[in-house]
Amino acid sequence: MSEAYALSIRVEDAPEKATLLYDAECGFCTYWARRWAMKIGDALQIVALQRRGDRFHAISQRDLLEAIHLVDVEGRVWRGAAAVYKAASLRARYRLPWWMYRYVPGFRQLSEWVYRLVANNRMTASRLTRWMRRELPDDVPK
Repeated sequence: MSEAYALSIRVEDAPEKATLLYDAECGFCTYWARRWAMKIGDALQIVALQRRGDRFHAISQRDLLEAIHLVDVEGRVWRGAAAVYKAASLRARYRLPWWMYRYVPGFRQLSEWVYRLVANNRMTASRLTRWMRRELPDDVPK
């Protein structure tokens, strides 16, 4: 398995479980982090970047606010669409997008472009998610 899409940084305090770091002040981010945690199950833990404490300081606050990050059990750090697909791949039924990200020409670039488009328009994406799904919990910030 190619690891070419991991960031060049590693964290020294590798977690026992893959850890998805998300912005809890973003309702869209919170909704999708919780949803993926439910789908992936015990192999994934989610941690709000605002509650990370003394962990994962190799990743700057600025980077964490710009994109979701995944820290795997070996301390490798994934960002953006790569983090989403890598997290999803922890469950066998969701491995195809991760494989496509790594091996299908153009899929990585398209995925990162779409990720950036959504990340730059979180409020609109959150509204669309609420409108289409109507299942955002009341405690998710808007």
